[in-house]
Amino acid sequence: MNEKRPITFSLFFLRLVSGILGGSAGTLAAFVIYFIMLSFVPTGDENTSISVFVIILMAFVGTLVANIVTTLLVSFMDSLKYNRGKTMVTHVFIFNMILFVLSVPLYVIGASVGILMPIVALHFLLSAFVTALVMEVIAGGTYALLGVYSATVAIFITIVMAFVFITVSDSELLITLAAMPMVWFMLQLIGGLAELLYDTFVTLYGVDFLSTETDYGDKQEDSEKEMEQEEKEEEDEGGEHME
Repeated sequence: MNEKRPITFSLFFLRLVSGILGGSAGTLAAFVIYFIMLSFVPTGDENTSISVFVIILMAFVGTLVANIVTTLLVSFMDSLKYNRGKTMVTHVFIFNMILFVLSVPLYVIGASVGILMPIVALHFLLSAFVTALVMEVIAGGTYALLGVYSATVAIFITIVMAFVFITVSDSELLITLAAMPMVWFMLQLIGGLAELLYDTFVTLYGVDFLSTETDYGDKQEDSEKEMEQEEKEEEDEGGEHME
């Protein structure tokens, strides 16, 4: 059984910092793209194809940078758990490229009906969520379920907070600036708190119910089914050889 490294308050704090820095790096990258492309964007309120292209480019670059930088920082700060940094970054990059290709039709539809910014928000939320899941699956092993649960709760809380921000603030600039750091901050906050609470629970009660090696069904029955399946496969192979 894989041993779970204990999470300390210093490690918890470093992961929070990693989330804020990673999200801020994504925001900065998006604004760099904006200022580079500013001279190509026509003046006026028209929603032209070039302005839509700039928004899509900003969303893609900002999302990719935020996810990759956060992955790198977290794997560096918490190297005992996230000890396969290069593998994580590779899969995060591949996933974000695939997600961007899938999102392009949504961006086109969103621009035509005037809901482009919600599509941008959906793109980033989905990419951050799956990035967090990729990190947990690659790093977690026995304790990947804990990361899956915490990431799901974190994204749900982030969505609720986003609705609150939209309700109390009319500033799209403020929401845009806060979006990426807030999402990754919440992912690291909820993830760290979940680990702290879970470690305390296991220490007090001795029940490791989120371990993937914990069985809830009839283990003997499962073993018998596996043996029957193996015997059937061996018989099938023997029959093929006789033919």
